[in-house]
This record gives sequence, structure tokens and C-alpha cells, in this order.
Amino acid sequence: MFLISLICTISPLYGKEYTVTKVIDGDTIQLETGEIVRYIGIDAPELYVKNGGTEFYAKEAAKYNRKLVFLKKVRLEFDVEKKDQHGRLLAYVFVKNTFVNAELVRLGYARALIKPPNIKYKDMFLAYQQKAMEEERGLWQEKKKDTETTYIGNKRTYVLHRPSCPLAKKISDKYRIIFRSRMDAIRIGYTPCRQCKP
Repeated sequence: MFLISLICTISPLYGKEYTVTKVIDGDTIQLETGEIVRYIGIDAPELYVKNGGTEFYAKEAAKYNRKLVFLKKVRLEFDVEKKDQHGRLLAYVFVKNTFVNAELVRLGYARALIKPPNIKYKDMFLAYQQKAMEEERGLWQEKKKDTETTYIGNKRTYVLHRPSCPLAKKISDKYRIIFRSRMDAIRIGYTPCRQCKP
């Protein structure tokens, strides 16, 4: 109950509003200025993956994101990094009193994505994710079994890998952490590697 009431009381640091003219997917939008905004702290399933398909629940996530923001005025709040390596704005997005990033995680349309140094709402996102997982909401309906006896996480990037992944082999001992199951890692905010797909 505390977290739900918290959503209504958070107000962005930046008061300027922008109209959303395009919803790209479940965690990315385009503003009237032409700028692309990637939501901080969350990761929705991908609509377009390399093999030409979509990830489980991607269409639903994009549709719900559209319902929340399309042609509406949004306010942006930034964290430590304002842009990503692709030049997109990184922001927490608000429509009136709705914290869009948190709402997508709470309802199972996205998972928490812990990516230091942008971790302002990490605890909120992880709490919402835990509840969505327990209630098997949205993307958490997919039952993915462990296919490895252990998984390797990177404590610096919060990415989870299969032991055979070339990226896992590059993780130094200082940042390497071993998990017995993929869900143990996901519960605390690790995101599956897009290359080895654990």
C-alpha cells in the first residue's frame, strides 16, 4: 500500500511538459521535439529481435505504454546520466500523477533494469517487480525453466549470462557473481543478456 501511494506523491524535478508523438515500444517513446526517450530503470520485452520475432509480451507492453502516454503531455525527470550511448534521453516519465516507468513494472509489462549510476528508484522498481512476479502478471506468466546448473552475473552491469557466453568469460573476478537459478538473479534486478538469452 505504501508504494502505491508513493506513486501519487512523487513529482519530477523538471516541470516542462512535452507531447508524446510516437510510442516505439514498451519502454521507448518519441517527443514532439523529435527526441527519443528511453525509460530509465525498466526493460520491456523487445518488439523486434534479430531473428525477426518478438519477445514474449512485447506487443502487450507496447500497447499499454501507448495507452499511458500517446498524444499526452509528459514530464521528464533525469538521473545521473541524461543520455545513453545511442543519443537517446534517459528519463523517468510522468503523466500527471502517474509514474509511467513504475506503472509498467507494477503491472508486469516491464522488468526492473538496474543500471548504475541511474538507480534513483531501484528499490521501488524491485518491490513492484517482486509483487508482479508473485502474482504472475504480464511477462511473468511465461514459465522459463533453468537450462544451466549455474548462471553468471556481472555486479557492475547487473547483466545475467549463461556460463558459455563470451561476455561472461570477460567478467573479472571482482565483478563476477554466480547464481543457482536465473530467477534468483532476476529477483534482485539482473537482466538477462540479449546475446546468450539465459
